[in-house]
Amino acid sequence: ILTTVTGVHKYKWLKQNVQGLYPQSALLNTIVEFALKEEPVDVEKMRKCLLKQLERAEVRLEGIDTILKLSAKNFLLPSVQYAMFCGWQRLIPEGANIGEPLTDCLKDVDLIPPFNRMLLEVTFGKLYAWAIQNVRSILLDANAKFKEL
Repeated sequence: ILTTVTGVHKYKWLKQNVQGLYPQSALLNTIVEFALKEEPVDVEKMRKCLLKQLERAEVRLEGIDTILKLSAKNFLLPSVQYAMFCGWQRLIPEGANIGEPLTDCLKDVDLIPPFNRMLLEVTFGKLYAWAIQNVRSILLDANAKFKEL
C-alpha cells in the first residue's frame, strides 16, 4: 500500500502522513489502523453497537421529554418538582446505590448521527434551563422573605 501511495503524486499528503513527516492526529491514526488492518471487520457487530446506541439515545430523549412535560405543568406541588429534579440527578437517600449519575447527556451514545446528538443536547439544555429557573425563583423568594425580616 505504501509503495502504491508513494507513487501517486495526487496523494502526497497521505504519503507524508503515513511516512510520519507530519504529526498525526488521533483520528488519522485510527483511520490508518482501520485501513491497514488485516483482520476481517465484523460489520454486523458494528451495526448492532450503533443500533444499541441509537436505542439508548432514544430512551434518554424520551425520558427527558417526559420530565419536561411534567415540569411544565403548574399543578405539581413544589415537593413533587423537587423529587423529580432529585430523581433526574440521581440524588438518593444515603445507603441506596443505583450507580453513578449521568454526567454527560452524550455518554455512551457518541456514535449516533449528528442530528440526534444535537436534539439530545438541546433537550437536556431545556431541562437545565428549567432547573436553573426553579433555583433562581426559590432564591429570589428567599431573598424577599429575608428582606422582610
